[in-house]
Amino acid sequence: MSVSAYNQSVALSPDNASLGDAKPASERSAATSSVQLTVGVNFTAQTNQSGPTFSGPPQRPLPESLRPNPGPPPRPNPTLPDPYYSKQSNEQLAQGLLNNYDAFKGRWPSRYVTQQSLQQTANQPLTGNPYKDPNIRLANEVLKRPGLLQSLDRDGSSGAVDGRLTKGDITSFVRSSNPLKLSDDKQIIQDVLNNFNALKGGYFSSTIKLRDLNARAMQPLTGNPYNDHLTQLSREVMARSDLRSAMDNIYSWQRDGRISRQELYTLLR
Repeated sequence: MSVSAYNQSVALSPDNASLGDAKPASERSAATSSVQLTVGVNFTAQTNQSGPTFSGPPQRPLPESLRPNPGPPPRPNPTLPDPYYSKQSNEQLAQGLLNNYDAFKGRWPSRYVTQQSLQQTANQPLTGNPYKDPNIRLANEVLKRPGLLQSLDRDGSSGAVDGRLTKGDITSFVRSSNPLKLSDDKQIIQDVLNNFNALKGGYFSSTIKLRDLNARAMQPLTGNPYNDHLTQLSREVMARSDLRSAMDNIYSWQRDGRISRQELYTLLR
């Protein structure tokens, strides 16, 4: 029985394979490229890759409403030194409070800056606002210096501490050049007690006379560290009328213009 030409063209035989292999390399390459997929996935082997390469279009960014929430703005860390305000002097910080006094005041109807209002400002998160953030950082730095905070609270004439940092109190602190202005009342009392003999005057005197203390306070500084300290100490006592009166005697009817050791010891209890 004869085999038709059609059947011969589809019969499988080793000769067919050999004929395919005998094709020129250019024809085999064309045949190969004609069956490659073109849907964005390249399965052609690469010498530097171990899997398929995806060369689709880049992803578009998420809409603003669908992006992850970065969370609240950071708060100043009170345990770390502020890179700017920690390097400022007490007077510079006080002047900063004075320059923007209203920003640190308590809520209406408060007319003054208080420790509580400063704490409220310090507790606020940083916002990136160039006017608001410096106030937050300054409040944090003032609260780190309790000696400064109390000194700003002290009345410029009486020396009384009443919980209110008025403009007058802050101005008095800024203008004072006395290094003892940061000392509290008990520190001043202890300082007077330590220098009692030098301040009382004559050898036979047993008390410090207020008129002698005032006279020393009026003297100019000389450059002698010990003498200048006594002068500054006298000035600070005279600048705090409440403390000066208590040193004279706690009870007004017993005041005689003299400060005794016993009265100083009583105030230190």
